[in-house]
Order: sequence, then structure tokens, then C-alpha cells
Amino acid sequence: MATLTKDRKGWRIRWYTREGERKSLRFGRCSERVANQLFAVTSRLIDATEWGLPPDPKVKAWLENLHPEFVSKLQKAGLLESVRQVTLGQAVTEFLERSQHYAAWTLSNIHQAFRYLITFFGEDRPLGSVTVADVEDYKRWLLYEAQTRRARRGLSEATAAKHLSWAGTLYRDFIKRKVVTHNPFDGVQKGSQVNRDRRVYVPAAIIETLIERAPSLEWKLLLAMARYMGVRVPSEPFSMTWDCVDWERLLIRVPSPKTAKQGKPFRMVPIFPPVRRHLEALWEQAEGKTYIFEELRKRDSMKNADQGKWKAINLRERLRRMLIKAGIAPWPKLWQNLRSSAEMDLLARFPPAAVYEWIGHTADVARGHYFQIRQADIEKAISEEWAPPDRAVDLKVAPQSHTRMYKGIQNAN
Repeated sequence: MATLTKDRKGWRIRWYTREGERKSLRFGRCSERVANQLFAVTSRLIDATEWGLPPDPKVKAWLENLHPEFVSKLQKAGLLESVRQVTLGQAVTEFLERSQHYAAWTLSNIHQAFRYLITFFGEDRPLGSVTVADVEDYKRWLLYEAQTRRARRGLSEATAAKHLSWAGTLYRDFIKRKVVTHNPFDGVQKGSQVNRDRRVYVPAAIIETLIERAPSLEWKLLLAMARYMGVRVPSEPFSMTWDCVDWERLLIRVPSPKTAKQGKPFRMVPIFPPVRRHLEALWEQAEGKTYIFEELRKRDSMKNADQGKWKAINLRERLRRMLIKAGIAPWPKLWQNLRSSAEMDLLARFPPAAVYEWIGHTADVARGHYFQIRQADIEKAISEEWAPPDRAVDLKVAPQSHTRMYKGIQNAN
């Protein structure tokens, strides 16, 4: 049984272990009220350590905000053996080991988010010691001071929000494992993960100009598939083989490495007319070839791509040079905006359920990351004749409720 005593050096707690060894821990000079609070919590730690009991959640919450000097005293006394103390560096390492089910490009984003997290807080920072105020400081650092790959200061709001979101996911994982009791990232508004300023609708005429100037049939087909079918470049087209093409039904099986682990390894997409002529032209020269984009796949980076690291294949720079050579200003997110432009055109022609299936994502993803307003939509809204309202229909709509609403407005005035 533990006892609390006081001498000229201050308060201390004494207890005997189950083996009969006497131990003590000094609280130092403090008020009797503080000493009693420390005594109560330390006694619970002693019981948990001696009898192998699970630590009290309130004790764990107390430890997360405890001064490092006193934590060191508890460690030397052997009272933290029942409570797992995890540093931020250890937490990141363990989380990454458990995250191998994510796609390679998702893992790359997680690594990048955690690099910023460790840079700001340090590997040795106790996981439970981070507060909401600390996260607010971290958010400001991401937005205004963090070094980007292009040697700029500060990340975009969307990128910072994604990094904060992954940090929150890390904490939620360790809350489930009862290592920490609170998630400081839940108390901070992360901001939007969508950067609408980088969305650009790319007219089909621009792609047709590029197709005319494309250096090979494979490039012509790649541009057509990206703009009219909305495939994810490079992972989906570079995974296509000629066996994927159903010439009889004019369908193509689009392999989807990104969604394969979610039980959607491929999707069936119609071979739209703007794509068909380029696919047929390439088919005439495809004898003895397995992959549709056989020549474009002949690059050293395919070794990494075959392991799921599709970001190793950089087709953006080649497309950028093609645009500049054609006298066209490159737009942000070159391939991504071709995909979103394709989706907007398809939605103008076909039912949304069919389009989402062909594009390979949900309606929520489309609304959050792909929807755009085309110039043709604006022109149609301005120039199209609007039919006058049907007054007969208006008279049938609950006249009594209209009367009550009108009286309510009068009373308010």
C-alpha cells in the first residue's frame, strides 16, 4: 500500500512491490492539494504495474499532458510499464507498416504528409503531448513556411488540408489501440481538400490539334483516351492489352490498378467514336504485340510502375512540350483535367449512373473533384429561350399556406 509523506525536500510517495522491495518517488515542493492529486494518480499506476491491470483511461489522459520531467521520474520508478508511451516517430513507423494495403500512390502521399509532420514536431515528441494549439501552429506552418519541392514557401490550402487529414487518421488509429485518448486534429478546421483554381475544362478542339501533331499512333490514341474516355494516365492505358478489346460489342476492358484493392480491378467502357478510329489504326500495326501501348511502355520507369509505383512514369513533361510546340499554353494538372473534361462532356450526353461507371468513381468523388462549368453551359444558359411559368400549376400549390406565409411577412414588417 502506498503512503504520502512530507519532509524538508517536499512531498513523496512510498510503496512496497510484490517482492517486498521498498520504492519511493518524490513529487518535490508543491501544495498539499497538488500532492494529493499526484498521489491518487500515481497510486493507480502502482496498482496497474504491480498487478498487471490495464491503465485507467483518466490516468492515460493525465500522462499525455504531463510535464516531461515528471514523466522521466515515473519511467525511472518503473511505473510506466503498464502504459505504452509512443513517440511521433514510432507512431508513424507503425502506421506505415500497417498501411501496405493502400495503393502505391496513396502510400506516397501518406509518406509526404508524415515527412512534414515529423519535420515540424520532431520524431521524439510524445504522441499524446500534441495539443489543439500545437496543431493550429502546424497548420499555419504548412500554409506559410513549409518548403515545397519547387523551393516555394507554403503549401496550397488543399495540400495542407490533406496532410492534416492524414495526421488525424494517424491519431484515430492509435485511439482505437488505446495508446492515446484524444485526437488534437479533430479540434482544427482543416480547410478544403479541393483546389478549384486548378480545374480547367479542356475543349476537344485543343486535343484534336495535339492529335494531329502527335509523334506516333500510340500518342494519338493516348490523347484520345484521356480526353474522350477519361482514363487515368498512365496506370490504366499502360495496363491495357489487346485482349481487353471486344471488337464485336465495341467495348474495352479498362484495368484499374487504383481501385483493384477495393474489389474493382476493371470496368467496361464503350469505345467512343473519337477513340475508335485511333484504336483501329493502331490495331492494324499490332501484330505480335501484347500491350496496346507497347512502345510507350519501353522505358526504365516501367520497372517501378509494374510494382505499383505509377508516379515514376512522367508523361506530363512530354505533353507540356507538345503543347508549347503547338502554341498552346499548358494548363494545371495536365492529365487530370483531360479526365475531368471527358466526364463533363459524357454527363451532358448520357445518364450520370452510366458515366460514373465508365469513369470509375462515385458521384461524391465526381462532385468533389471533377465537376466543372463548361463555356458551352454558360452560353446555353444565356442564349436559350426560357418558357414562361405555368400559372395554372402555381394556383394548385397550397393557397392556404401561401396566405399564412404572406400574413407572417406582414406581421414581421
